[in-house]
Amino acid sequence: MVAVVALGFLVGPAAVAAEFLVNGQRFTVPEGFEVELAAGTNLVPRPVSASFDDQGRLYVTDSSGSNDAPQKQLANPTHRILRLEDTRGDGKFDKSTVFAEKVMFPQGCLWHAGSVYVAAPPSIWKFTDADGDGVAERREEWFKGGTLTGCANDIHGPYLGPDGYIYWTKGAFAEQTHRLGNGRVLKDRAAHIYRARPDGSDLDVIMSGGMDNPVEVAFTPEGEAVFTSTFIDFSEPGWRDGMGHAVLGGVYGKQNEVLEDGQVKRTSPALLHPFYQAGPGAECGLTRYQGGAFGAEYRDNIFSTSFNLHKVTRHVLRLAGASYASTNSDFLVSDSQDFHPTDVLEAADGSLLVVDTGGWYKLCCPSSQLVRPDVFGAIYRVRRKDAPKLAATDRSAAYRRVTQPPAMSDATLPAILKRAVWKGDATNAIWFREMLEQHARKAASNFESAHVTRIAAEGLGRLRDVAAVPGILQATRHAPSDVVLQHSLTFALIQIAARSETRPGLKSDSPAVQRAALMALDQMDESDLKSADVVPLLQSGDKELRAAAIWVLRRHPGWASEMTGLVEQLLTRAPATATAKAERNDLLQILAAAPAVQTTLAGRLASASTEEKAALFECVAQAQAKTYSPAWIAAIREALTQPDPALTDAALTAARRVNGGPRRRDAEVSELNPVLLALAQDPKRSTDSRLDALLAVSGRIDVSDPAVVKMLLAALDAKETPARRGNALQVLLRAKLDRAALEKIAAAIPQVSPLELLRLLAVFEPEPDEAVGRKVLAALQQSKAARSLPAGNLKSLFARYPAPLPAELNSFLETFDTDLPKQAAHLDSLLGGMKSMPGDIRRGQSIFNGAKASCLACHKIGYVGGTIGPDLTNIGQARSERDLLEAIVYPSASFVRSYEPMVVSTQDGEEHSGVLRKDSAEEVVLATGANAEIHLPRKEVAGLRPGTVSVMPQGLDEQLTRQELADLLAFLQSRKP
Repeated sequence: MVAVVALGFLVGPAAVAAEFLVNGQRFTVPEGFEVELAAGTNLVPRPVSASFDDQGRLYVTDSSGSNDAPQKQLANPTHRILRLEDTRGDGKFDKSTVFAEKVMFPQGCLWHAGSVYVAAPPSIWKFTDADGDGVAERREEWFKGGTLTGCANDIHGPYLGPDGYIYWTKGAFAEQTHRLGNGRVLKDRAAHIYRARPDGSDLDVIMSGGMDNPVEVAFTPEGEAVFTSTFIDFSEPGWRDGMGHAVLGGVYGKQNEVLEDGQVKRTSPALLHPFYQAGPGAECGLTRYQGGAFGAEYRDNIFSTSFNLHKVTRHVLRLAGASYASTNSDFLVSDSQDFHPTDVLEAADGSLLVVDTGGWYKLCCPSSQLVRPDVFGAIYRVRRKDAPKLAATDRSAAYRRVTQPPAMSDATLPAILKRAVWKGDATNAIWFREMLEQHARKAASNFESAHVTRIAAEGLGRLRDVAAVPGILQATRHAPSDVVLQHSLTFALIQIAARSETRPGLKSDSPAVQRAALMALDQMDESDLKSADVVPLLQSGDKELRAAAIWVLRRHPGWASEMTGLVEQLLTRAPATATAKAERNDLLQILAAAPAVQTTLAGRLASASTEEKAALFECVAQAQAKTYSPAWIAAIREALTQPDPALTDAALTAARRVNGGPRRRDAEVSELNPVLLALAQDPKRSTDSRLDALLAVSGRIDVSDPAVVKMLLAALDAKETPARRGNALQVLLRAKLDRAALEKIAAAIPQVSPLELLRLLAVFEPEPDEAVGRKVLAALQQSKAARSLPAGNLKSLFARYPAPLPAELNSFLETFDTDLPKQAAHLDSLLGGMKSMPGDIRRGQSIFNGAKASCLACHKIGYVGGTIGPDLTNIGQARSERDLLEAIVYPSASFVRSYEPMVVSTQDGEEHSGVLRKDSAEEVVLATGANAEIHLPRKEVAGLRPGTVSVMPQGLDEQLTRQELADLLAFLQSRKP
């Protein structure tokens, strides 16, 4: 029975919608449409992606449901490709054939020219049924990606483009090396959209970025690629996933160290943004609707699937500057938490097929891991009720239509120009130049002209047309605020790589021209840019030009020693505004990497105000310096003895960076240790200053003073702030501890929060004393947080102690709910108990912000909070009550992508666990807790491997009352846009 109700869509006015009960769930679609089951569980238990062939048969990648580690799946592939047929012609598939089996975890499907291409990380495979029996007897490795990471997001696709090329995406931050069709070797860790001819030749990069997972690609009538991606944009609260315009050479968010190695060509310090923001939607499937069955208003609309939000979204694109904007509305919405659409595609009759993979997928997906068996998927069809039926005589042509490359407009100039770009014919260079010069003047006010200018620049860059450089530079002045147009013009200059022709742009009277010339000269291969070219631009009145100059300067640390004159200017000129002060400090931070500049800054301290001194110490603390001048070390030592707390705290920040904590062994800086230890022992100093002083000590920390031990244990108490607790813990982990100190630490265990307890136990590992071990076990039995500890970690610790301690520990562990049935039962009990105590959102917010749960220390909501865990601004939109409760009670059951724990082992045998913040050629940075990071020089790193224990502690349900837990859940569920 169909009920018609009034529902509001995502964007735009309220619309009338129809509801359909199909396959046990309620679907909502716009009025005039209907939903039916096209293929049920009996045919496709876990469909992932699909593609039609030219006879109307549907090829579907079907998962086995395995969530094993990708390397294990690769060793024993268990997935398959099915071929579905509608033998009755009624729109419902009734026959299923196993086209190929023993396929690696499938990440896309394309039928093209008689073969089926499937991304199965680490490669794309080509399957061919040469004898027509419905089974592929030939499989070829069409493209070798070369990497397979923990989430298997190394490759998605492929997709057929209107240029006849095959496109696919790469998302994992793993280094790959490929030789491109132009001869250039690409070796980097960034995300990309690639393309190649069907024979595998002419490999090209379309787009790059620091996002975790670009997924699917579709094409506009102008031939432009648009793509879906997860974890692409965190520049505003609640933003995360979305859809963007894959402009040639574009570099998209998120900001990530994989973009900082110099391999990805940048045209601006800023990254490009998606034109559609989906929040935590996990956008994946994508298609452009080209048929007429839905009506003229739907032609060329884009449809995308939201895995997390259980829906398909309609996007009406429009030109906006040189790129696109879209009006978005819900098209198909399910009320089932287990409806996870992964693909959407147009059928020959103009209906849309929606692939629902079901509720089985858990790999790198923080949905419930414990509470239910797999829920199977299906394929659904959305029709317009009044659409004409496809006549049998028209079927062959209609089948062929949906397998052809996406259609392009025949009339628009951008589409015509785009075709010319794809041909790459040098005879078009003059025409491209004419189009660029003719349309650039109108680009700011005419969107079609902006597109024409951008596409013409793309063609000139591909042809490396040196004669076009003056015209390209001139074009940049006409639409300085159009970031996509400016990108394309600058990228063309980088591709042409004509240094002498580009250099005059640095002297232009237009900041936009200067900025394009500067970025292009810096990013060209074998750049000849010098510090003298950049210094004048730092004085510009245009903030974007100054930002570009600062960004370029940061890429060339070797210039710092040449720029002491600039340092003198910066120190003698008082900034007039807060922005100017921030820019000055940014420059000083960059230049302070040079010892000569450090000496200059140390000389300035004598006459500087306290505020200026603090700023200078902060600049050097943030500088990526490899060595420090004696004058700067002496300046820090002097400031640490001063009574002014503001000055001392600034000097401590610098000392912590200079001394390098446990990793630094240089004799030249160890002279700071005595003054740091003296400050830490001074009871007149604040607790935070004393902790900072201890953390700044290089090597092992001497805390033999009982008063210092008492201060550390007081700071570690669960009632203290997360930042203070974390700092105290870091000190204890690096401290030299005698038996008396260890016994005091053991006695304090019942007051330690789950956030610190697991890591605190490491202090007892070096010298296992039986008496100390017995005190530790007795304290654990009194601690509520102890039940949050992984049993394996406790067993490893107590295995060092003599009998009978390990046996006594095992008796204690029997009370833990360490197996999955016990954990699932515990969740059931918690949820059942909370039904009688409704949660209060305001009280839940207080718990989230408070020290007891410490959520805010690691998670951001809006503009406030930490970043060690995922942004929870819109978490209630994507996660059910049970998912949220499981994440709170058992945080190690699953990890959000980009927040997985990593274990770093060092050359001297140490291991450190945390969330990977940076993995560069210089250092590895791990976030180990709220406001706590470990910086490890890359040369000392022996290996990295995925961890199994979350940085977020288990056991908050033991710390919070049931009412507090209900309140916290109510608050998290209320976090929706």
